[in-house]
Amino acid sequence: NIHLCNFCLLSICPCTVTIICLLPYRERVQHDFDVDGGLDLDIFDINEEAGLNLIEGDIVLDETQTRNSIIGDEYRWPTTVPYYMEDDLEINAKGVILKAFEQYRLKTCIDFKPWSGEENYISIFKGSGCFSSVGNRRVGKQRLSIGTNCDRIATIEHEFLHALGFWHEQSRSDRDDYVQIMWDRISEVICFCKLSLHIRNYICTILYYIYIFCLKMTCFMNWRSGYFMHFGTGTASPGDTAVLESRLVYPKRGYQCLQFFYYNSAGPGDTLKIHVREYDEDNPSGKLRFIQTIDGSPQDLWQLHHVTLDVRKKFRVVFEGTKVGPGPAAGGLSLDDINLSETTCPEFVWRVKNFSHVMDSTPNNTPVFSPPFTSKEGYTFQMALYPNGRDGYPGELSAYAHLVAREGDAGQTWPCPWKQITMMLMDQHPHIQKRMSNQRSVTTDPNMKAADSDLFFWDDPRKVGAEVTEPDGSRYFRGPGAGTPVYLTHLRAKSRDFIKGGDAIFLGSTQDKTTLALASSLSVLGAMLLITVVSVLCIKNKYKKRVANTGIALENANAN
Repeated sequence: NIHLCNFCLLSICPCTVTIICLLPYRERVQHDFDVDGGLDLDIFDINEEAGLNLIEGDIVLDETQTRNSIIGDEYRWPTTVPYYMEDDLEINAKGVILKAFEQYRLKTCIDFKPWSGEENYISIFKGSGCFSSVGNRRVGKQRLSIGTNCDRIATIEHEFLHALGFWHEQSRSDRDDYVQIMWDRISEVICFCKLSLHIRNYICTILYYIYIFCLKMTCFMNWRSGYFMHFGTGTASPGDTAVLESRLVYPKRGYQCLQFFYYNSAGPGDTLKIHVREYDEDNPSGKLRFIQTIDGSPQDLWQLHHVTLDVRKKFRVVFEGTKVGPGPAAGGLSLDDINLSETTCPEFVWRVKNFSHVMDSTPNNTPVFSPPFTSKEGYTFQMALYPNGRDGYPGELSAYAHLVAREGDAGQTWPCPWKQITMMLMDQHPHIQKRMSNQRSVTTDPNMKAADSDLFFWDDPRKVGAEVTEPDGSRYFRGPGAGTPVYLTHLRAKSRDFIKGGDAIFLGSTQDKTTLALASSLSVLGAMLLITVVSVLCIKNKYKKRVANTGIALENANAN
């Protein structure tokens, strides 16, 4: 059969000819996809709907454990917790679990590693809800469920807190010293019983253990909050410099993200350069290595910047401001809220000015779109934000991720395979460890079909999307969106530091999830290798013993 297109784009590259068939509008994907079915379900809603009867909604007790049992130090995990992702986990959940581990590394000194044969480990699987046991139960394979709709980072962090040994806050034995429980407004099915003093002391021991351990580790770096640094260039002479250096940092992972706010009121030619000073045996006083110049003309706002580092030696971060030419008499270069963490940097920053007004004045079901951004794999995405929610969701922020393509784009694989897109509303607290940013992730499934259509949802936007013309005349094609109508409530968005100086900042990042499918296999492979080595050693020892008894000597001529 020959399918006649209404219109075709012809892209001729040096080695290839690409023909993209544009379908009539009625044949394109016209509906977005709600990853959670449009429902704002918490852990307890999900588990109740699944018919689970668990302690306090999401806690599993084994046959030897009662709710008020005394938990001792033997139920504490090592500071690096082994885990295994079962094959039945959704690919998006696997990516969000890894992001949750990053938050643990950032905000505590607890780490996670793929299981490689350890006696006790956490097995993460797709059960009928979201639940976990409390503490290390010493059962070998300890199960933790991340079921349908549980793939939110807060839910995953919550369940892993249980696995690490934490009960719910409402169960503290000293709860009534701080809050008044209005018992007449509580359903009988909800347990608000208090834990025994023994368990409370155990939880305090865990907190103390984590705190003491973290004092001995360098997990992050934060300059003193409440102040900002300013290099006044107005009275400086051309060639004058100002230098700000961090304390020593001892990296563990080989990659870091430097994040800071930058206010540039200096002359258009004045510069801010980022260096690292690295220390080793050959350079005991440190060797300076240039990283990046922060570009951009002066603006009347604090601009958020991210700089990717790749340092493996102990080092300091060095900011160098230089006066180059004439500028305002009162101008200068200012830095604030500087944080260095061993995480990857986001790939794009979208600032929405006067955000409270945008939320209050934008009609329901009306989107605003971020500028398109291109990932390191060459795919272009765009975030759609509904400041006053989709239809039926007033008072909510709704957020969706779209693929974008331009005429002449080439080199991508369609449908887009297994790219996880994360949309984060940044909590702008000065201290990175105290932030509670809101984020949701969606993953492109190349096999997913659009509703009531034979088209692939994540296919080339030039094929399944709609053409868009921007005010500046630029044109591209935007594919359908996947996301959630219940990204965040207005009430929550106006709390904490989501809005600062009137503005909200959205961060976007993508990750290639093709390697995630191998994550569990690698864990099993590590365990198999360990078992194989042990088996070989046992056979070797047994064989050597047998040879010794018979007086036979065999030798491999090539053995070392």
